[in-house]
Amino acid sequence: MALVKCPVCRTKMSSLAPVCPKCGFSHDKEAKIDREQADLYRKRRFSQRIYQLKMMSYVAMVIAMIGAIPMLWDYIKGLEQGNNVILLQHWGSYLVAIGFIFYLVIRVAMILTRRNYRSS
Repeated sequence: MALVKCPVCRTKMSSLAPVCPKCGFSHDKEAKIDREQADLYRKRRFSQRIYQLKMMSYVAMVIAMIGAIPMLWDYIKGLEQGNNVILLQHWGSYLVAIGFIFYLVIRVAMILTRRNYRSS
């Protein structure tokens, strides 16, 4: 007994199982893959993955803004009081950097997801 991937939904399953537990595809040697069903499932999975990545990119932007707003607020207050303010020493600069890096990683994942969808 080995773990194999379903040709339709790519879920790992037992090689002895007659039907995929996730999508219901029959893995009998005599059964043929319904191309329309497989394409529809792939398109649905692609849309869900892109949606998840977009939501994660919004989270990354929120993280960056949580750092940027107090940082800029302290900068403006420092200018009004005549203090020398260094933005890179503020704790918000770390959140801005983390949010920005997280956003870039998510965008790369979106590009790779689209490339994999188009190539298959």
